[in-house]
Amino acid sequence: MISEMLTKLKDRIGFDVFARAEITEWTREHVERCGHNPARVLDVGVGDCEDLLLLKESQNKVQLELYGVECSERRIAYAREKGVGVFDINVERESIPLPDASLDVLMANHVIEHLKELCFFFSEVSRVLRPGGICIIGCPNLGSWHNRLALLFGRQPPCMIVLGPHVRGITIPGFRSFIEFGGFFKIERVKGRAFYLAPGKLGQHLASLFPGLGAGVHFVMSRTSKPGTFIEVLDMGVAGMSDTPYYRGTAEHERETSQVR
Repeated sequence: MISEMLTKLKDRIGFDVFARAEITEWTREHVERCGHNPARVLDVGVGDCEDLLLLKESQNKVQLELYGVECSERRIAYAREKGVGVFDINVERESIPLPDASLDVLMANHVIEHLKELCFFFSEVSRVLRPGGICIIGCPNLGSWHNRLALLFGRQPPCMIVLGPHVRGITIPGFRSFIEFGGFFKIERVKGRAFYLAPGKLGQHLASLFPGLGAGVHFVMSRTSKPGTFIEVLDMGVAGMSDTPYYRGTAEHERETSQVR
């Protein structure tokens, strides 16, 4: 009952957890200073291209090569009309068809909560990003105050309904421990987004002050210069990891890559 009540209140008030303006700004800043022209940007879960089109409109200093991953035929067709190169792949089982160290920015805005194979996904992210390139991740915050309240009453947190689309629950310290393990990534920025029951600018202000309690969270992390890929984390002695048969890719590590130069 508590979980249902909170969900209904959220839907009634409404708020933006996608942080599109912030993602545009972070990406624009990076592509303008990274020194690559064209700069290459990939959006995993490109949808209707909102993030990529906002980026394209926001700057004209650097030529952009825009890519996306999508499974909807309608959205794939729309993205291609807008000049986005789209890959129809399963990111939990298939390699991103781009060369090693070829991307400046990879974004996945409210995607990872739907993924079981996070190690394989971030292994591909670590492969295709250039050293110094950035990855922007947005997701629901399991540590938000409304999820904590639901748990206090013994209810399922609204962002982790069992009969629902999300299979991963992410908190800020939990994700930091995960993604920085092994030294392939370093978190540069954490931004809370939206605050349950506090609409508009008030909600965004509270989420900025208390990101661990906000409804959503965005991470900006950089690819370090460490060689190898994140899949190696599975063999670094983390207790209990061997109990789950995480997908590691094909035995031959074959990858189909595009002819991006």
